[in-house]
Amino acid sequence: MLSVLDRHLKLWHVVLANVVALVWFAVMQIATQAALPGVKLFRCPIGMCPGYYSPAELNATLTRVGRTGRQYLAETLLPLDMVLPTLLLVAFAVTYVWFSRPGRGAAVPLSSGARYAFLCVPLFYWLADYAENWTLAEALQAYPNIPYRLARRASILTATKSQLVVASVGIAIALVVAAWGTAHRSGSDADHRLGENGPSPGR
Repeated sequence: MLSVLDRHLKLWHVVLANVVALVWFAVMQIATQAALPGVKLFRCPIGMCPGYYSPAELNATLTRVGRTGRQYLAETLLPLDMVLPTLLLVAFAVTYVWFSRPGRGAAVPLSSGARYAFLCVPLFYWLADYAENWTLAEALQAYPNIPYRLARRASILTATKSQLVVASVGIAIALVVAAWGTAHRSGSDADHRLGENGPSPGR
């Protein structure tokens, strides 16, 4: 699979995948702020939450947003969030592949094993995010009598998803920075060699 991507992947694929994922996330953010004032995607228990939250916190949030808010979560936000994990997975994957291609100047030379290992991180995020979405859908259906185990499972999946997406972003940034450093160093070395092998005096 990597060899096929290395041959056919273009920079515009990478840019497009990342732009689409960011725009989709922005749409979700704007829609949530409009429908649920005061509820942010970066706060527990809705959306990003690297730490665990208590079952009582989940119940309190669903109570605070009211019936209209719970309907929005079930009928709008969760369907939108069924698309985002795949968009992010594609964006992370093409970014990792592009900036770790072998034999390229603006890339980090990595073994196939290391490249596949990095790709597993956003894949695990993708799985955790979908599992969290299904669990939250169950919690919304069960409200106000959300079983403790269901709320606890939602908390664990939210924390896992959040930690994995942060790790995925960190890997992408590290690869981009390292690839830029490699390209800069290669350019400096080429200029240095050109200076050493330049024309001799008098020619």
